[in-house]
Amino acid sequence: MIRRNLIAGLGIFFFLGLCGRVDAQVYSQNIVGYYNLLIRPGDNFIANQLDNSGGNTLTNLFQSGVPQGATFTKWDANLVQFLPLSTYDSSSGWSINYDLTFGEGGKLTTSTTFTNVFFGTVGPSLNTSDSGPLFFPPLISGNGLFLLSCVVPINSAGFFDVVGRNPEDGDYVKIWDSISQTENTTTFGGGLWDHGAPSLSVGQSAFFGLGGMSPSPVPEPSIYGLFGAGLLMLWKFRPRK
Repeated sequence: MIRRNLIAGLGIFFFLGLCGRVDAQVYSQNIVGYYNLLIRPGDNFIANQLDNSGGNTLTNLFQSGVPQGATFTKWDANLVQFLPLSTYDSSSGWSINYDLTFGEGGKLTTSTTFTNVFFGTVGPSLNTSDSGPLFFPPLISGNGLFLLSCVVPINSAGFFDVVGRNPEDGDYVKIWDSISQTENTTTFGGGLWDHGAPSLSVGQSAFFGLGGMSPSPVPEPSIYGLFGAGLLMLWKFRPRK
């Protein structure tokens, strides 16, 4: 199944360069642009959906405006837990310079509001033809709990856009509302979603439970990660002789 999507939306601007024709229908392409993502106080489940030329690391993705003490973590689907927290310091930057690339999600926690600009090129799941862009969502294989995003920046990305297949009985999605700081879980069964079909905005990620798992609370970041972050701050501000 191939779904056509317009790579456009609120706060997104793209410039399409056709760099030579490959055949009668498909062009080589280079779609570049940016999107503005509002980060609110509390937890935010974010996504980077553009390839930054300098690399998709926290240092490159967050250029300025990150509040002191903001934290970021990724999800380890194999261990079913968050990775150790990376803490932002205005002098030294991120304590762990995580990558955040196509299809991944991350949890960013901050005490104040700020806006981050993500910029770069659209990923490899997009091709262009005479009639517009063609989006090929990659298939997520295996069962488990995954923190995922759509690999290209489209508004209202659905289950198929993210996972690459139609939902099966027992699949569920946990979407975090950064405004209310609450979570909505919707489960698929009998051809219907019990709390509405999941839909992700540009720059948003969510937990996808695949393979008929029972929805369960997502654990907080590892105690070892929190302990490590505390040790780092103590070391930075230790008394000096």
